[in-house]
Amino acid sequence: MEIKKDKKVIITGKKICLVAGILAGICGIYWLLKALFYDDTNLPALLSSIAMALFLTLYAQKR
Repeated sequence: MEIKKDKKVIITGKKICLVAGILAGICGIYWLLKALFYDDTNLPALLSSIAMALFLTLYAQKR
């Protein structure tokens, strides 16, 4: 997937996956800190955020 402007590639699928992975990682860190400091454990959100962050960043590096 590419977004082009005047035959110049602006955004690629790799960049989108990398940014989505970073955002998912930030969400995972948020859920982890919330579980540690406020005793409000939302285990499905924590695990899914971290798993998606790892998957998207590794997928972006392979492409």
